[in-house]
Amino acid sequence: MKFIKIGKLVNTHGLDGLLLMQVTTESPEVLEEMQYMMLSKEGKVKASLEVEYMKDYKGMLLVGFKGVEDIESALKYKGMDVVLPEEMLPELEGEIYWHELEGCRVLDTDGNMVGTLIDYMEAGAAEVFRIQGENGTYLISNNKDHVTEINVKEKKLVINREGLISENV
Repeated sequence: MKFIKIGKLVNTHGLDGLLLMQVTTESPEVLEEMQYMMLSKEGKVKASLEVEYMKDYKGMLLVGFKGVEDIESALKYKGMDVVLPEEMLPELEGEIYWHELEGCRVLDTDGNMVGTLIDYMEAGAAEVFRIQGENGTYLISNNKDHVTEINVKEKKLVINREGLISENV
């Protein structure tokens, strides 16, 4: 079973065992009816906790779990990823989930291999893709001038090299 990261428990909140969750999914509606959250560390599921409390809080979610009633018990979950089985994600129309792109081959417009897509970052209004190339890591803005094709079926991205910058600058 493949698990997809939908959030991260970034910190504790107060002394009563609450945790702050940064939502990392483009489909936050999957959280609305969630009764249990699966937590993972280093790609391995470590816990499944019953959700007692969930509320929007300063752009994040404030989450309380059954049995986690003080800061000491909450601290062991700090830094863990919140994951969901891939088949539980809602279907998207005209959009793509990040996990569908991760690991894609990245080619330039002439068909030459640039590297492998390893990550993305939110940078204001734009997304920036991180590409691991033979000679280092590169960044490119995800816009129509720089990324000319995204092909999920073939797991490939085609980019315009003019938009590529070295991360090692």
